Amino acid sequence: MKSITLKSTGETITFVKTGKDTEGAFTEVICSIPARQEGPPQHIHPLQDEIFEVIEGKLELSAQGKKIVLEEGQSFNVTANTAHTFSNPLDKEIKFRATYQPALDIEYMLVQGFEVLNGQPNPNKPSLQMIVDFDYILKQIKGQYKFAGAPGMIFTIFAAIAKLLTKPKVKSLKDHNVSF
Repeated sequence: MKSITLKSTGETITFVKTGKDTEGAFTEVICSIPARQEGPPQHIHPLQDEIFEVIEGKLELSAQGKKIVLEEGQSFNVTANTAHTFSNPLDKEIKFRATYQPALDIEYMLVQGFEVLNGQPNPNKPSLQMIVDFDYILKQIKGQYKFAGAPGMIFTIFAAIAKLLTKPKVKSLKDHNVSF
């Protein structure tokens, strides 16, 4: 099993089953989130459901315009095209399973996204390179992932400007699939 870790938060994702393993039906990962850590910004998977199932601790989800707290053994299905995010409200690490249906190219998004963020001195202060790299990733998986609300609009504007000044430094989807 392959694992990736986001250096700035300590979040770890372990791929249990990939799209290759399931012939594209789903991707299953186990996520470990350290105490009091936020997950990604509000985002949308337009073509995928994401099922969250808590293994240890409590997971706080923001989805469908409300906060949902899941305890061990509980699960919640965030349906396609629903803005959502998650966080760890506890003073200890939590673990949860996330299943993406269908698999599409979520492995590429997660691995390359973590690599981009791990290459930043401060991931909370986006650099031009970071914006260009994420724009490139999103264009490789057209229509599969987007940032929700105002951050999405701001991202689009900055990406257009940033592309004038620098070039992407991440793997293409094809190169990623060969090495993953």
